Amino acid sequence: MKISHAAILGLAAVGAVQIAQNERHHRQRTEIAVARIHQDYLTHLTSNPHLAALWAPKDLDANQYVELLNANQQIAALGLRHRLGLARGQRLSYLATYLMGREHCRRYWARFGSFREQEALGDKPREHFHDVMDNAYVSHQEPKPADA
Repeated sequence: MKISHAAILGLAAVGAVQIAQNERHHRQRTEIAVARIHQDYLTHLTSNPHLAALWAPKDLDANQYVELLNANQQIAALGLRHRLGLARGQRLSYLATYLMGREHCRRYWARFGSFREQEALGDKPREHFHDVMDNAYVSHQEPKPADA
């Protein structure tokens, strides 16, 4: 039985698509696993303020830091939804605006947004996510009065 070149090329194309799809799914499963570890750790810290205090910046008490950890938890969960393709475009902008409508999320972003920006460098989806979050943050800032 002879197989035509077109059939061989068709099978190769299907195989290549399957390999690419398997790689994408593996990467997504890995991202979910890492995010789960992060979320579990944040939950552990927010449930145990005495442990959160070990990581708190010197100018924050444990309760203030726990509030910021809670904001980090919410923002990280939205970031995962974005990377998995579940929150894109207008939906991502809406959810980012919703989070930045919360005072503790704005305090978190003011404090750690630049860290998250550095962390995202070189990763286009994460850079885009940071830009959307930063735009939502800026849109919730009070306009500064003009000098008289």
